[in-house]
Amino acid sequence: MSLSKGDEIPEKRLKIERTYSNRSRSDKTRSRRPTTEELSPSTSKTNKEKYAGPPILILDNGAYTAKIGVSSDESAKIIPNCIMKVKSERKRFFIGNQIEECRDLSGLYYLLPCEKGFTVKWTVQKPVWDYMFNNVSHIEDKGVIMTQPIFNFKTIQEITDEIFFEEYEIKSMLRVNPCDLAKYEYVNRVAGKNVPCIVVDSGFSYTTVVPYIDGKKYYPATRRINVGGKMLTNYLKEIISYRQLHVMDETYVINQVKEDSCYVSSNFKEDMRIAGLHGDANSIVKSYVLPDFNNIRRGYVQESKGAADHIAEGCQILRLNNERFTVPELLFHPSDIGIESVGIAECIVKCIHACPEKERPHLAKHIVLMGGNCNFPGFKERVYFDLRSYLPDHWSVNVHKPENPITFAWQGGKSLSADPKLKSLFVTKEQYEERGTAFTYERFSDWLHAEKTCNEENPSPTIETVPSSILNKSNLTRFDLFGKHEVESEELSESLNANSTDKLSKETTSDSKTDGADNSKDNDSSESSIVGRDIDVHQDDDSNKAKFKSSLFLETNENDSFDTHCFSSYDFNIFSNSFV
Repeated sequence: MSLSKGDEIPEKRLKIERTYSNRSRSDKTRSRRPTTEELSPSTSKTNKEKYAGPPILILDNGAYTAKIGVSSDESAKIIPNCIMKVKSERKRFFIGNQIEECRDLSGLYYLLPCEKGFTVKWTVQKPVWDYMFNNVSHIEDKGVIMTQPIFNFKTIQEITDEIFFEEYEIKSMLRVNPCDLAKYEYVNRVAGKNVPCIVVDSGFSYTTVVPYIDGKKYYPATRRINVGGKMLTNYLKEIISYRQLHVMDETYVINQVKEDSCYVSSNFKEDMRIAGLHGDANSIVKSYVLPDFNNIRRGYVQESKGAADHIAEGCQILRLNNERFTVPELLFHPSDIGIESVGIAECIVKCIHACPEKERPHLAKHIVLMGGNCNFPGFKERVYFDLRSYLPDHWSVNVHKPENPITFAWQGGKSLSADPKLKSLFVTKEQYEERGTAFTYERFSDWLHAEKTCNEENPSPTIETVPSSILNKSNLTRFDLFGKHEVESEELSESLNANSTDKLSKETTSDSKTDGADNSKDNDSSESSIVGRDIDVHQDDDSNKAKFKSSLFLETNENDSFDTHCFSSYDFNIFSNSFV
């Protein structure tokens, strides 16, 4: 059926009016301020609206491994964050995953850039970054989301800004804590709504427990313990070196032994009883085949004891018994090796009790585990059992462990890169050049704002100065305060007067005796020599000087013009003996 021109025009006008009405609605929504529900992240909104721009580089810079990748990648690439040196090839340094090219990994020596979680050796960290950005993921014309530890030092952040903005010349950058990215991933992908939660990050150097209330970190309840995977590896090296083989130089191999054979015990006493049995009754003992780096690249656990293993005939074998569960037990009881610290479960409980009382049951429902130590078999169950015994019975406890706890923070950075609000969180290169490192330090250190708010809410109490001592107002003696008897002022003045009269009497008698002796000497020896007369004159001068000094001392005592309390500890007999 044919249509006339007059029929086509209204349809076009209707289409124009519809598009115009949609634009007017969007203009109205722009003028309206967003509500709190719209500001809170949700899965439906992030799926519909995404960050429009070039792909973003996500770098989870850990102390032992670095997780790096672009936001368009499906998973992160795990690269050792260190420089390694091997005995077999002494002239070459292996950076990152170049260690896969080395044939013999015995006696591997590590150069780590971090100490206790903070980057301190920039001569090691800078070459590792250069290798990753040139060979793994290119950084040109990309924004960077990078992780940093909580309470990161200002000097470390300044050096990081100089390297990325001035040397690498990136366009924009965002530095966050890995717990923030894990919380973002848990809220968006698992919980589906903004709920209070606790993120437990147990990594290479330390373990942090961070609570989140109303989408923000609650810093007064944040806890950190210096217990991590590095301590476990060193402890396992010492045990094996003492019991079987000297492996103190085999850090790389023993770290693989720990990852392949160790587990967290749910009943420590029962496992210790089983480990003390012999024969087939002991189900814990395992044999670990060490690598020879010719036929075996990585060691493995022998599953069957009786079966013949042709590859293991010419290799060394470790017999692991209670080492399998006593080494990871340090995560929950560091005091077993003399470290004065609480375990992970007790640290979580202290964190919960440091939060507001109304939020404590909600925090126990959402506990998120991340980090390399969470890969131990039985780690999640042990945390749950310990928390269940510590917390009240009417609270519900839920512990969430992701599929890959090592890359969980990187996955959170990937989901954050699709958020449309990401642009407002970045610091661009122009802002860095205009305002400097002080601007980036204040922007990326959210604990500074938390301290300001805490000081405003809880101001420091003012101390009132006391004009006079309370002891002067009260009638207390020194004996009442210190338990020592000391002469009072009136008794002291009487004793001084008595001493002065005694001194006068003694000196007058001594002067009379000396005068009589001199007169007798003059009558008897009239024909004395000139030398004798000189000696008598010298003695008379000394006696006159002594009289003059004693009279001055006695006059000051009689006048009592100074305070005698300051001399109460002196012995005045010393002065009297010197003048006799």
